[in-house]
Amino acid sequence: MTNIDNTPIENTTSANNILPQFVDQLRHLYGIIVQNTYVKDTAKHLNRIIQDANNQTMILIVGKERVGKTTLVNGLLGREILSVDDQHPTSVNTFIRYGEQEEIKAYFLDGVVAVFDLSKLELLTTGDTFASQILREHLDYLEVYLKNDLLKSVTIIDSVSLEAGGGEMAYFSEALMNRVDEIFWVLRAGSMAMDAELLLIETLKNKGVEPLCVINGIDDEEHATAFMDSEQQRIGHLMSDFIGISAINALVAKQTDSHELWQKSQYDQLIAHIHRVAENSDKKTYAILIRFLQWLERFRFELTVIPQRDPFQSAVENIEKYAGDTQYEYSRYQRDLAIVKEYEQEYEQVANTFKQVQTLYQLLQTIAQHDYLHDSKVEEFTEIAVHYQQMLREYRNMHSEYLREYERLDAQHKKIHGKGLMKAFFGQHTQNEFFKERVQKLNEQQEVCVAQYAKVQQAEVSMLQAIRDTQPFLIDLVKVRMSRIEQKVQKLNQQRAKDKRQLKRYAEKLNEFSCLIEAQGYIKEHLQPFLMNEQMPLKSKDIAMLEETVQAILAIDLSNNGLLARSQMNNKMESIAIPFEVREKYPLQMLDLREEDVKSNDIPEIPKKLVVQYED
Repeated sequence: MTNIDNTPIENTTSANNILPQFVDQLRHLYGIIVQNTYVKDTAKHLNRIIQDANNQTMILIVGKERVGKTTLVNGLLGREILSVDDQHPTSVNTFIRYGEQEEIKAYFLDGVVAVFDLSKLELLTTGDTFASQILREHLDYLEVYLKNDLLKSVTIIDSVSLEAGGGEMAYFSEALMNRVDEIFWVLRAGSMAMDAELLLIETLKNKGVEPLCVINGIDDEEHATAFMDSEQQRIGHLMSDFIGISAINALVAKQTDSHELWQKSQYDQLIAHIHRVAENSDKKTYAILIRFLQWLERFRFELTVIPQRDPFQSAVENIEKYAGDTQYEYSRYQRDLAIVKEYEQEYEQVANTFKQVQTLYQLLQTIAQHDYLHDSKVEEFTEIAVHYQQMLREYRNMHSEYLREYERLDAQHKKIHGKGLMKAFFGQHTQNEFFKERVQKLNEQQEVCVAQYAKVQQAEVSMLQAIRDTQPFLIDLVKVRMSRIEQKVQKLNQQRAKDKRQLKRYAEKLNEFSCLIEAQGYIKEHLQPFLMNEQMPLKSKDIAMLEETVQAILAIDLSNNGLLARSQMNNKMESIAIPFEVREKYPLQMLDLREEDVKSNDIPEIPKKLVVQYED
């Protein structure tokens, strides 16, 4: 979201189609200035504008602690993806995006990107272990990729809580607020927005930004409606609208498929608003244009100070600090060790996947518990094995039912005639007719047992063949998983080696200020004419700002600086690969179930058929 006033934006056809063309222009400019390391942060901001222009709509969830921001997001996702912990609230901004492969990308402050399984999200956000604390000290932000249809059109940002003290304005990253297309300001029913929040919201209002006020907890607040009315009267002029929801009800509704509870959660209003924001392409185009105008002003300032400083000296100081500060390097190495330790634990768990598997039941349980064992071939085996178990259960139930009926009738016969059914002779008496009829029914049950036993035998043959075919395939799936973990460590070490190579070249780039002169020319010859086109959705005040900033950029003379001497930097940075010697430490536990391991050895024998004997 950007510095947009309340003047309506003219809706033109070109405004809907201009953004891709504009992004191409920005990419070219980025390709020029990224060569100069002294405007690295400015280049990073430009690249972020480019990324945001290409990204889906971004919605930022903002609020103080314990208002239910994370639960709100979980409700939208329909899953308890994000960890909720009152003692350890979310401590890192988390971008939730769509992805066919569900995983986490952790972006660290020094540029390293590490990929984690979704199960590590609590470790990276709210965990209180030593490893968690080390990792979070170095984290910049997280990207969580989920296969969720809502995320196909929007990216949701679960943010850290607002920081506030006394009557001062609450602190939140202005850079992050400027990047997003919509802000959901979350309050909990019964807990008014504090003064520090209001000061920040008023600042946003002055920039033309009006958040949507989302009041959570309407399910457990007796006076929720009255509270919402009160807040609308108090701060309604600062907000675009108010929506009351129950994040808990929404999450439970998704988990239990309860339509009634979903309606009570009022999430349909929230989702409808999200879709409206996602479909507003004109607003996004204008927002990106204004962000670029603000970026131009930042770039002007960067160019202005370059001639006034000694770039060579400052660059050398930064290099020496990076290469010579052993504490920094030690801290970074500890961070990498913590990452590798997590990978080692994961490798150990995968290597021992089948360690405790000694029966068919344990194998099926293991398959169900590990996503990396899910495959169409494995699912086919699972169906065959479950069918075998079901046939076996049904046979045992039939056999038990037969035995109960037999024992009951046998006891009754002994009581009346003094001997059991197996020794009975039936004549033409009323009692004998009763027993003959009951024996006939027992024989019918015996025939059912015979038929079911045949099904068990047939299912057993299919299961034994399937398990012989599937066991090697399951082992291969585990090996693939172990290999992926080793590749993660390899990538991390490659990144460390890359850092060393970049450091060696750092000094060589000190004389590359000529690219900034090229950027001045590109802005004059290409970007300014493109933005001054009458079909662009800019207002007169925006155009005036553009002309003033461009003229100031062109007035800065960098041509007299010449080429700076190349630095002969002492390379003290050690590129030590972190060892990952796990193959011998955690050998793969093989899966070798034999026929006697998976067959049921206690199948009761088929009961014998009773033969009715008649008295002479």
